[in-house]
Amino acid sequence: MKKFLLLGAMGLIAFSVHAQDAFDKGDRKMDLAIGVGTVAYADKSRGTFDQHFGMEWGIGRIADKVTIGFGFAVNNTYGGKYQNKVIGEYDYKYTRTTFGKVYNFSTKKWDRINETKKVSREGIGTADADITREDVNALVTISFHYSPIPQLDTYLKIGTGVGYMTYLVGNYQNTDGFQSASVNDHRETQYTDITTRYNYNDLDHVKWSSVGGSKIVPAMATYVGATYFLTESWGIGTQFGLISANIKDKDKGYPNSYGIFAVGATYKF
Repeated sequence: MKKFLLLGAMGLIAFSVHAQDAFDKGDRKMDLAIGVGTVAYADKSRGTFDQHFGMEWGIGRIADKVTIGFGFAVNNTYGGKYQNKVIGEYDYKYTRTTFGKVYNFSTKKWDRINETKKVSREGIGTADADITREDVNALVTISFHYSPIPQLDTYLKIGTGVGYMTYLVGNYQNTDGFQSASVNDHRETQYTDITTRYNYNDLDHVKWSSVGGSKIVPAMATYVGATYFLTESWGIGTQFGLISANIKDKDKGYPNSYGIFAVGATYKF
């Protein structure tokens, strides 16, 4: 009888431990995830590669079933690439050197020549370039967690904060309006022996026009997620919804960017 009671007590203890929520008041967790999203251009949406980092603390309970979490998130999205024409300006000086000798009929001698001159070049040109969007934002988040089974944490998370939008321009192709030269010209006659040397390349000095500049905009998030804990501390999870959203300002003319789906790992302290 005593053995039966002891086993029953151990079972109740084991069940009570097993029945604890996956994320509870007083817990802390860190999330790291990668995913995909989109930039909503006017002509069509283009995909992005996303990275998400978050920290969260369990701060309270609702009706002893739902845990309230408070934390922050930092998100980065990169992609949305398209091609467009850009303008480049150049304004610089290169060095032209002339040296040699010239026969002087007055003195009946050869005069040595060694001259260095700065020559100015300026102008504009065009190129086709790859234009890629990059967004970063930082959010304060609040979440509502529910554990249908002890190892599974399901949640709704809402966030608000500030975002940064910019365009990266590169891979310049089909350049037009730029010149280059590498000259080593030696000319010799009966009365002259002159060498002229110079090098220039407009593309080495070009300053390409930026696309839209950089903008500070509002950011938000509203999404659902689930984490399955493989151990007491480590879990794997997925998120779906507006994981990260930088919202355009009509006056600034930037299209919205959205992080939509992500998978990653969770560590609970």
